[in-house]
Amino acid sequence: MPKKLILFAFILFGFALGLWQLLFYSHPILSLILWEIHTIFTSVIVFYILVNLWVNEKILDIIKILFRVLFKVWFVIFIAFSLKKSFDIKGFLLTATFVFGYLEGMIDLNSWFSNQNSHFIFRYFKAENNSKNRILLSILSISLIHIFSALIAYVFFYIK
Repeated sequence: MPKKLILFAFILFGFALGLWQLLFYSHPILSLILWEIHTIFTSVIVFYILVNLWVNEKILDIIKILFRVLFKVWFVIFIAFSLKKSFDIKGFLLTATFVFGYLEGMIDLNSWFSNQNSHFIFRYFKAENNSKNRILLSILSISLIHIFSALIAYVFFYIK
C-alpha cells in the first residue's frame, strides 16, 4: 500500500473528527452527542475495513442490498411506530441512519473505485487498484463527506 494513500486517509479521518469537535464542542445540542458521533463514525469505518478484508467483493454487493432494504423498510416501520405509539426511538433512528448511510456509502465508493472511471485517483496516489487501496480510498472519501457534513450542520445550526 502506498504510504501517501495511507497518510492521506488517516489525516483526513483525523481532520474530520477534529473539525466536528472544533465546530460543535460548545453547541447546546450537538456537544452532548459529539462523542457518540465520533464513536459511530469510527466504528463504521472499522467495521467496513473488517468486512472488506474478510468478505469477497461480490458478497459486499449482497450486503449493501441487504442493508439498503432492511434499513429503508425498518426505518419506515420505526417511524410509523414512533408516530402511533409516541415512544422515543429517535436516538436509534439517528444512529441507524448514520451507520447504514455511511456504510452503504463506503461500499458504493468501493464499487466505484473498482471500475475503470476511477483510475485517475490511483495514478495520483501511485497505487494499484486492489482491495486494500480501495478500502483506504473509501475511508478518505467518507472522511471528506463527514467534513462536508460538519460544515453543512454548522451552517444549519448557526444561521439565525
